[in-house]
Amino acid sequence: MSENAATQEAQAAIGPYTQLDSRLVERARRAIALAQDEARRYAHRYVGTEHLLLGLLGVPDGVAAAVLRAMGADEPRVRSAIEQFVPRGDRTDMKGEVGLTERAVAALSLAVDEARHMGHSYIGTEHLLLGMMREGDGIAAGVARRFGITLEAARAAVIDLLKQKGDVSAARNNVITCRIDGRDMDAINALVEAGARSTRSDAAAWLIHAGIEANRELLDMVYGTVLEIRRLREEVARSLQEPGASAK
Repeated sequence: MSENAATQEAQAAIGPYTQLDSRLVERARRAIALAQDEARRYAHRYVGTEHLLLGLLGVPDGVAAAVLRAMGADEPRVRSAIEQFVPRGDRTDMKGEVGLTERAVAALSLAVDEARHMGHSYIGTEHLLLGMMREGDGIAAGVARRFGITLEAARAAVIDLLKQKGDVSAARNNVITCRIDGRDMDAINALVEAGARSTRSDAAAWLIHAGIEANRELLDMVYGTVLEIRRLREEVARSLQEPGASAK
C-alpha cells in the first residue's frame, strides 16, 4: 500500500479526529488503513480494537509490532486468538463506511495522551498500542493479556526499544530531586537488590509510574480540570485582545 493510499484510508477511518490525523506518522497511518482492511476481511462494518491490533502487526517495521513479537504475540497467534472472540460477519451487508467503535475511538484518544506523556509531538504505532492497552476493555487488550502482556509491561518494552533506537525523549530525560522516607528507600533498594530494576533511579521512576497507574482515574479527572483551566485562560486572553476590551 502506498503512503498516499494509506493516508486516505487512515483519514477515512478516523473521520473528524483531525488532531490525531495531523500527528500520525506514516507507519501509524498504514496500521489504521490495514485495520480497515482487516475489518473488511472479516466482513465487519466497524473497526474495533481487534482490527487495530492486527493492523499494527501488519506493519512489521513498526515499534508496536516489534514489541508484540518480542512478547510472543506474533500475527498468526494473535489472529487465531481474535478469531476465538469474534465471528465473521455477513458479506452481503458490507455497504457504507467502516467506522471506528467507541472503544477504538477511546484507544486512539489515549494514544494521543501516551504520546504527550512520552514527550513526543508525533503519534506512532507504539502510542496506538499503548492506547489500546490502556483502554483495557476492548478485544485487543483482552487478547494481549492472554499472552501475558500488560499495560505496564508493554510501556516498559516500548521505552526500552525507543531508547535502543536513540530516542532519549522516551523517558522525557527529566530529573527531579526529592526527599523520601526510610520506607520508600527500602522499597527502592529491594527492587534493585532483587534485580527487578537496574538502578535506584530506575526503581524510583518505576514506583512513581506504578503510583500514577494506580490512581489513573483520579489523575484523568485532574487532567480534565487542568485542560478546562487552560481553555478558560485562553478565552480570557482572547477577550482581552478584542477591540474595546480595555474600556470594559
